[in-house]
This record gives sequence, C-alpha cells and structure tokens, in this order.
Amino acid sequence: MGVQRDERREMLTVLYIVFVALFVYLTWQTAGLYRNKRSSYTLLLLIVLAGLAYDTLVILLGRFIGEGNLLKTLNAGRYLVHGLATPAMIIFGFGVLRSAGVQWAQSRTTHIVVCVFTTLLIALGVYSDVFALELQTRTVMDTLRYVNEGGMKGPPIPAILTIIFLIVAGISLWRKTGWRWLAAGSTFMFIAAGMGMGDTFYIGNLGEIVLGLGNVLTARKFLS
Repeated sequence: MGVQRDERREMLTVLYIVFVALFVYLTWQTAGLYRNKRSSYTLLLLIVLAGLAYDTLVILLGRFIGEGNLLKTLNAGRYLVHGLATPAMIIFGFGVLRSAGVQWAQSRTTHIVVCVFTTLLIALGVYSDVFALELQTRTVMDTLRYVNEGGMKGPPIPAILTIIFLIVAGISLWRKTGWRWLAAGSTFMFIAAGMGMGDTFYIGNLGEIVLGLGNVLTARKFLS
C-alpha cells in the first residue's frame, strides 16, 4: 500500500508539472498574440490563462509548502482569480464573434447585454470567492489545498454559465466560419467539469487546458 501511495503521488506530481508547463506555454503564446495586435479581447484571455497557470501551480506546490498561512494566502489568490477572471471569458468569446462577423454579436444592444451579464457574474463570483471566503484545508489524492467552505453552496454558477456561453458562441462561430476549436474546447470543458469530482478532480484541470488551447487557437485565427 505504501509503494502504491508513493507511485500515485509521483504520478500526480508529474501530471501537475505538465499542466503547469502547458498553461505557461499557452500564456506565452497569448502574450505573443497580444504584442502583435493589442486587442483587449486577447488581453482578457492572457489574464485568464496566467491566472490558471497560477491556480495549477498552487495545487502542485500545496503538499510541499504544507498547511499554514503561506499556503492559505496562495489559495486565496486562486479564488480571487476564479471570481474575477473566469466570467471575463464571456467578453473574449463575444469579441471573437464580433471580429468574425457573426450577425447577432454586432448590435450595440447585444454588446450591452453581454457586458452587464458578465459584470453580474463577476459580482457574484467576487461575493462568493472573495467576500464570503472561508478557507479550510482539504487533502485529495495527496494534494493539499485550501477550499472555500463559505459563499454559495452548490455548483459554481458563474463558471457554468461562462462555459455555456462559450459553447453557444463556439457553435455560432462554427456555423458562420467553419471554425470548430472554440466549440470543441468549450464542450470538452463542460464534460470535464462534470467528471472532475473527488479523486478525479484533475480532469477538470485537463478540461481547462483543452479550453485554453481552443481559445488560443481561436484568438490567433480571429484576433491577430
């Protein structure tokens, strides 16, 4: 049992090293796109990917840092990233649709509605993951992290609605241009989020990587 535990720990550590490396690579690629053309939509994607790289790094380092104020503070940063940055992906997806000429995304009214909707989701996320944050330690599959026991109970509504919007945006983009990556990445993320529970939590991080890849490729196609 001890040998199996050590092997599992090593495999999970290697897996998260790969995850961090992939997020850093996607962040670097997006930074290059932003340098070439300073689109505010690409900047939002850059911020989100950098935040996800940080999120994954904290998960990786948790058991090495150990329980205490340092790890608690680092995990508070994870929730700040999710509360502020995750709904911003709606603006990124909407910006791609506008750049691609998708008809329903061109009107000023739709733009206002999407911005207001995103702002409300950010406010909800900030309330749940910042103002109502109550961090408690949790060990899952030899990863040590702090989780939020405060805020809203149940599924993360802002994240779910963000993914649903990206799926709708991806399908619209597919129908208009034949580009499938945004729809594929968003759909994979939705499925992975449902599967990434308990001891299989790492599937959710894999979904974030696939979504990130789809977003970076989409940004390169339509925003650069």
